[in-house]
Amino acid sequence: MNGDKQHAVWRESIEKYGKETQSIVCMEECSELIQAVSKRLRGKPGATDNLAEEMADVIICLYLLKEMYDITDEQLNEWIARKTARQSKRMQADDPFLEGKDAE
Repeated sequence: MNGDKQHAVWRESIEKYGKETQSIVCMEECSELIQAVSKRLRGKPGATDNLAEEMADVIICLYLLKEMYDITDEQLNEWIARKTARQSKRMQADDPFLEGKDAE
């Protein structure tokens, strides 16, 4: 199934089930992703494939949330840039080599 068809199915699911139900499903999918990460960290059998499955669910949910709440690509890209810059500053502050200081 190509990207346009996928998006059409996802938009139809919003129309069929509604914003509130789909929002709750997205919260549940995020919870399942948390559990999948935990299982992967504990080395459970099949955990890597389960992690990929739950990641796919959350990626779909991010699309749904974006559509349901009118979040633009520009908004997301701006927040991604801000969060990335903040993380970069945090890492530099924690790493004396990145600050040009000698490690002791």
